[in-house]
Amino acid sequence: MRSPAAVDSLEAALEAAVARFDDGSATSTQIRYHFGFGDEGRRGKRLRSQLVLEVAEEEGGRPELALDAACAVEIVHEFSLIHDDIEDGDTLRRGREAVWSRYGLAHGINAGDALCSVAYLTLLDGSHADAETKVAMNRVLLAAHLAMCSGQGRDIAFETEPRVTMEDYRAMIGGKTAALFGAACELGALAAGAGTERAAAYARLGCAYGTAFQIEDDVLGIWGDSATTGKPAGADLAKRKWTFPVVWALGGPPSEAREIVAAAYASGSALSEEAVHATLAALDGLGAREAAVGAARAELADAGALADAQRIDRSGRVRAFFGRAARRIA
Repeated sequence: MRSPAAVDSLEAALEAAVARFDDGSATSTQIRYHFGFGDEGRRGKRLRSQLVLEVAEEEGGRPELALDAACAVEIVHEFSLIHDDIEDGDTLRRGREAVWSRYGLAHGINAGDALCSVAYLTLLDGSHADAETKVAMNRVLLAAHLAMCSGQGRDIAFETEPRVTMEDYRAMIGGKTAALFGAACELGALAAGAGTERAAAYARLGCAYGTAFQIEDDVLGIWGDSATTGKPAGADLAKRKWTFPVVWALGGPPSEAREIVAAAYASGSALSEEAVHATLAALDGLGAREAAVGAARAELADAGALADAQRIDRSGRVRAFFGRAARRIA
């Protein structure tokens, strides 16, 4: 990852961007709580914002000139998490109460809405790009935002589906997760002065990495340590979330283990602790975790091949960044 000094610089810029809503209101307090300012253990990884800066540097730009774009991407991500917790009914985020759980549903919705506005104002008011580039960058981020809503809508709709195909799943994560990774890469390239075609190539690279990231996240949502994920172990199974391991398992040949998973996901209600353990054992027996890890690594390899084919990330800087980030399920 970036040096501690660079991370501190990004964090300071992010806090300054969010401070445009520092009006002393309850919403301001809720936003600062969510970002974990002043509490490093409660912050997110800031992967998407760091990615903007990595691409900008790879393309010969000065990272400080890409800070506005980096902050805008991170703020979009963070406000989506506030709303995601509401939509999923998750009461925990990063090991403590989610905004809506701590302050109330209405406050959670309002805080997310406020952050959405802050993100685009940050990009528009940034002093390091001309008007034409600002419009282009906002268009990129808005398109990703719309794709995220589409993916989230699919994810919500899946909750009542008895079966989800791998094609359905990939369409969902392509919007919900990969789109913002793609936008982060594209914005980093644009901030460095790259042309639209080259920036679009970086967008494709980011989407490929975003797909790998979501598959890894699915593994953590089932097998991850709650101390690391900030959520109870097996939480995704308890809520019958359609994740890569589950979709992969149900797409295989008939077996007793497969039927256990199928029955759990056809139950129509949250799984009991006993059912979670049985489903987890069935997934383990089917090799679903190994399949997911293998799929994530294949996505990373494909992303590297894409970078070579498009002649981007020539130094391997962006690939190295993702390689370090991917070690969380190694």
